[in-house]
Amino acid sequence: AAYALQPAKTQSESVYVTAPFKIESINIKNNTAAVETLDEKYTLEVEYVAEVFKDGNGVGHNWTDVEVKEIKDIRVYSEDGEIQAYVDHLDVQEIVHVIEQELRERV
Repeated sequence: AAYALQPAKTQSESVYVTAPFKIESINIKNNTAAVETLDEKYTLEVEYVAEVFKDGNGVGHNWTDVEVKEIKDIRVYSEDGEIQAYVDHLDVQEIVHVIEQELRERV
């Protein structure tokens, strides 16, 4: 599914925000992350639902893993403030990936 964020009146008013992304900051307690485009043109405030769980390979090796179960909300900002934006489902998957990577480093 693609996310149309704050629907534009016309297609030309909407900005397309695309990967690659990097984590600017993350708040594990509030399940929010600030994700930035690599060119630092846009910042996306992402609200997510994540699950932390113990995983293992069955032969004594166990580790903690993280899975982002849901993206609840994405708000997109430029230097001028919040903007109308479109984020394709493949780019949302990339956002999930960078959030999961960051969470794995912190749990």
